[in-house]
Parts: sequence; C-alpha cells; structure tokens
Amino acid sequence: MAQRFEEAEARLFGDIYICRKCNARNRTKNPEKTSCRKCGYDDLRKKNDQFAG
Repeated sequence: MAQRFEEAEARLFGDIYICRKCNARNRTKNPEKTSCRKCGYDDLRKKNDQFAG
C-alpha cells in the first residue's frame, strides 16, 4: 500500500471543489458562497480523496 503524505493531500484535496453540473474544478475556501467559475452553478461538492493513493 502506498504511503500517504499529509502535505500532499492538503495540496491535492484541501480546498478543491467539483461542480455538480459541469465537473469543473474550483479552488475555494468557502464553497457555500462560491459558484462555479465555468458555468455559474451554485452546487459544489468536495473532491473525492477516498480512492487516492
């Protein structure tokens, strides 16, 4: 099994959110008040880090 590094995980998954409409990646600290940078949709989800590594 691969070793997991906290610094790398924070960089890759920390504040990355995915648009539920167009699947664009958005970097934000506050996803509730942010809309998608590409299409303007308001619903963002956290990037899935369950299968990483």
